[in-house]
Amino acid sequence: MSWSGETLVNPRSQEMWSYWQSLNGGQMPPAAAWDPIRVPKVMPWCTIIERGGATGFRLRFAGTSVCDFYGEEMTGQEIGARMDEAARRFYFGNIETSLTRPCGRYFTVEARSDTGRNCLFETLSLPLGDEAGMGFRLVNHFAILEELPYGEAQTNFAKPAFAHWIDLGAGVPTEL
Repeated sequence: MSWSGETLVNPRSQEMWSYWQSLNGGQMPPAAAWDPIRVPKVMPWCTIIERGGATGFRLRFAGTSVCDFYGEEMTGQEIGARMDEAARRFYFGNIETSLTRPCGRYFTVEARSDTGRNCLFETLSLPLGDEAGMGFRLVNHFAILEELPYGEAQTNFAKPAFAHWIDLGAGVPTEL
């Protein structure tokens, strides 16, 4: 593995990385191995994405802090509604790559809430496998790095300010 998590700023992001790695020695673990009780302080800022729904992906789980940030319960929702078409193509392409290769991703991104918050997030996105060892779910941890002025914006999601693919043994894309 070419990335050891040294870039992570937030201690909860580091905790998630360490827990995820412990499940299968740094290779993609099965989804059944993920036990939220083992990382209770991480889960409020986590989402778990899986295939399904009209957009192709839905939130299997959205932690309480994620829901509070957006001002609504998000578990079970299709993802992509808050994104413009370009952002949706970009993020859905990254989700698909993370699940099919499989590989992880670390990035920083600005996100806006309808409740008046605009934040720069550190995001760690790691795949979980099905019984056959294929990418099945994507667990994401978000950590606020800084509150930003709200101002005018074109979309609720911006492309990452910084991004790094994480090689889990199957290589990584050459483009971010």
